[in-house]
Amino acid sequence: MRFSNTSIVVTVAASLFTGMAQASCGSAFCVLNTNWATQGVASEPGTTRLDLRHEFVDQKHLRAGGKQISASEDTADTTELRTINRNLLATLDHAFSNNWTVSASAPVVDRSHSHINDPTGAATFETWNFAKIGDARVLGHYRFDNPDPTLNRGLTVGLKLPTGDYQVKNGDGTVAERALQPGTGSTDVVIGGYYSAPGWQPDSAWFAQGLVQQPVATREAFKPGTQYQLNLGYRYPINDSLQVLGQVNTLIKTRDTGANAEPDLSGSRTVFLSPGLSYTVTHDVQLYGFLQLPVYRYVNGTQLSANWSLIVGMTMRF
Repeated sequence: MRFSNTSIVVTVAASLFTGMAQASCGSAFCVLNTNWATQGVASEPGTTRLDLRHEFVDQKHLRAGGKQISASEDTADTTELRTINRNLLATLDHAFSNNWTVSASAPVVDRSHSHINDPTGAATFETWNFAKIGDARVLGHYRFDNPDPTLNRGLTVGLKLPTGDYQVKNGDGTVAERALQPGTGSTDVVIGGYYSAPGWQPDSAWFAQGLVQQPVATREAFKPGTQYQLNLGYRYPINDSLQVLGQVNTLIKTRDTGANAEPDLSGSRTVFLSPGLSYTVTHDVQLYGFLQLPVYRYVNGTQLSANWSLIVGMTMRF
């Protein structure tokens, strides 16, 4: 079994990182890396890969700080009820040389949200349902030359672009809050690094990746918080086709700022455990799936969160 042929240890963002505006599973997107280039998988110059993944994130649990609370304990002016995210993320990457790989990703955000505005006064039930293109991301991955081909290290740099709508309205003409929109309206710089090496068992491998996403240009008085992401992953082959995958995904997001932001109700620290499987259909086609489980969560104010999320996808090489 060769590492370059069978490794689909799916590493973001998408993210960052859905690329895209990659947030935690408690916000919009799952913190999970499915980019082969950042895992050190050998890729011949001229090789192109397409990764398609679907995420189901059902945010129906209220959290305040580090604990889950009931609706009766929520004293905010708006009682959040539920947000269901069904995201489709497409990522296309191309290896221009042994050192350089460029990837472009874009999500389709299918989201439904409901809340009660002014629950202690003239209570108003409000909903939004939309399926829109989100924020795209373009990243370059530079792999350093290394005499040992089993060791890989490199840098990632790129941009998150404001391609998603940030003025979506519901049927009553009410504009959704900015954190709910499919796009942030901001241009963000993304920078990070990665490292991968053989694992402890034969034909296994591990990787580490760190990313920072910083808004540098904003619109309409809204600046999303800076995101700090760390992904650790391991791949263990059961046989030539089936592999056990595991990731630990950490995301720290600072508070949103601006007149259209809600600083007191944004920002979080989350650690996810993400077990998964991959199956090699052919040399150039792999299927994968992950269950993402939060093992540590702390949110500012009161926010909706998901107790689990599901990710399934397919990677094809051309």
